[in-house]
Amino acid sequence: MRKMVLLTLLFTMMVNSGYLFPTKVFACSCMELSIEEKVDIASTIFKGTLVSKDTQGENQFRIDKVWKGDPAEGYVFSGIFGMCGTEFEEGNDYLVYTSTSKGVESTSICSGNKLIADAGEDIQALDRLFDPSSKMRYTPFLLFTFVVAGAVLWMVIYKRKKT
Repeated sequence: MRKMVLLTLLFTMMVNSGYLFPTKVFACSCMELSIEEKVDIASTIFKGTLVSKDTQGENQFRIDKVWKGDPAEGYVFSGIFGMCGTEFEEGNDYLVYTSTSKGVESTSICSGNKLIADAGEDIQALDRLFDPSSKMRYTPFLLFTFVVAGAVLWMVIYKRKKT
């Protein structure tokens, strides 16, 4: 009987420990994504100033720079403002990542949107990823490597034939 009481007490303590040490839970939890993952997921990425918005989550941006996609006249749907929606403020400059959903460019709190003042690292990474001249920087190095490898290979084959 004593064993049964101890087991019941232990079981009750284990079940109630969740109440004593609660875990924080958020309604909208976002995974931390690298800039490359954000680029892969996004249909458009742009820098712009919010010109107007309404209470239904429709936002109109004046677009200054586009890294990816073709934003339809700067229109972005960010959802009805709540826990998971993105609330932009008129007049502020933003880096915006959108995805196409049912023909509409939309974004959320998990998309990676940032005020331009906080987006310096993202902008530098986007410039590197989408700058065609950065891909050309490796061409001379690769060409030199292939020429040297070819010369070494030719010398090895030539010496083998001689002996």
